[in-house]
Amino acid sequence: MIRAFLVEDELFAREDLKDILLQSNKIEIVGEADEIDQAILGIHQLEPEVIFLDIHLANGNGIEIAHQLRSLKNPPFIVFATAFEEYAIKAFELDAVDYILKPFDEKRIEQTIERIVEWHQLKKEDGQSKPVKEVKSSLKINKLAVVKDERIILVDFENILYIGTENRQVFVKTVNDKYAIDTNLYEIEQKLENHSFLRVHRGYIINLKFVTEIEQWFNGTYNLIFCDQSKVPVSRSYAKMVRQYLGF
Repeated sequence: MIRAFLVEDELFAREDLKDILLQSNKIEIVGEADEIDQAILGIHQLEPEVIFLDIHLANGNGIEIAHQLRSLKNPPFIVFATAFEEYAIKAFELDAVDYILKPFDEKRIEQTIERIVEWHQLKKEDGQSKPVKEVKSSLKINKLAVVKDERIILVDFENILYIGTENRQVFVKTVNDKYAIDTNLYEIEQKLENHSFLRVHRGYIINLKFVTEIEQWFNGTYNLIFCDQSKVPVSRSYAKMVRQYLGF
């Protein structure tokens, strides 16, 4: 069984989560805490394999715990369990395995448990303690986490036309939709390395696969036209690179 530690300051929520986890016969609860210092101490002493972590705690923020755990030699998997969907993007940036919302849904947590089991097995088969980032890489999870209408949506890289900024808000544009995302373009650019994406402007990263037309513009710049007829500007500083990649 997989050793789990619960960090939750609401007693009824903690008991509810515990009951659901124990029904699976795949999770063993080795410890619990309702505040940050107690949680850090317990995690260091008990060395659980997965942490179910609330965001809002009585004396702080669960994000702080997640940051500290990343520095461990063998960091545990983290599942954020919270009532606040607005932290989802930050959670996945911290390499969370999953992000579940209160009130807890038994079917949803069963999916989380299966994901934990899969990652745990992969880590075990590797024969060494790999950080979560490396496990993620070997699983090839090529998705961006976005939030829309109180839902967390994982958008496949291959479905993204471009990522841009609008009124200082970063957004992800797909063929059929547009999503806000609380991650800066530099961080997104790093995630998209080794894929068919290219920075063409200070405020835009585009998917080369979806460019259907190139429109000449002023002073050696261009507009790239996509399959949905939307346009993205190419700034002069990126124009040469764009010509090389698109061959014109």
